[in-house]
Amino acid sequence: MAESHLTERAEYDARWAGAQSGQCGYSAENIGYTPNFLRFMDAGLAGLPTPVRALEVGCGDGFFTGQLAQRGCDATGIDLSPVGVEAAQKRFPHARFQVHDLTQPMPFPDGSFDFIGCSEVLEHLFSPLAVLEEMRRVLRPGGRARLTVPYHGLIKNLGIALFAFERHYDPTYPHIRFFTRKSLADLVRRAGLTVESVGACGSNLGMRDLLVKTNILLAARRD
Repeated sequence: MAESHLTERAEYDARWAGAQSGQCGYSAENIGYTPNFLRFMDAGLAGLPTPVRALEVGCGDGFFTGQLAQRGCDATGIDLSPVGVEAAQKRFPHARFQVHDLTQPMPFPDGSFDFIGCSEVLEHLFSPLAVLEEMRRVLRPGGRARLTVPYHGLIKNLGIALFAFERHYDPTYPHIRFFTRKSLADLVRRAGLTVESVGACGSNLGMRDLLVKTNILLAARRD
């Protein structure tokens, strides 16, 4: 594994080190957009044959995978961090978790899943198109994907340019891709998936949510 990739994994291991004790501030359980994504996820699960075979790509400490399992799904989560995967498996024993490097093909046969969730992951990847293509491969025909990335729109981008450019685009920050609704939808289509909807949500920040969204929500399917 390249030195830069080892460094990245070490950063994620440190991030999830507190997950087993419930002290991890990065857990999706503690982030404002989570109720919105759970509703978005539930809409994606509706009407699928049960039990739904579900995959979370980039599961971290496994919170969303655990929510899938609690909803009756046959749920699997994959993540780069062994520390995150260990914490996830202990906390959510009714789901399956495994360490996986997304620079490599996913360790599943074609058409393995009915549903894929991938929340706040694509912005961390050098090759998000390749990962989206893998998602398409492991989705069955008719399967659904629900994706989120940080929101970038006109008002937010103007604010960043005027007041926070250096901080937002710090080269040591783990976000290396920045998406608009259009650019994310275009990338998903290039991967061979059909885009069903592209929206955005806030993070329960009151009036700020009306002015500046925090997350893009994209629904797709494999035809």
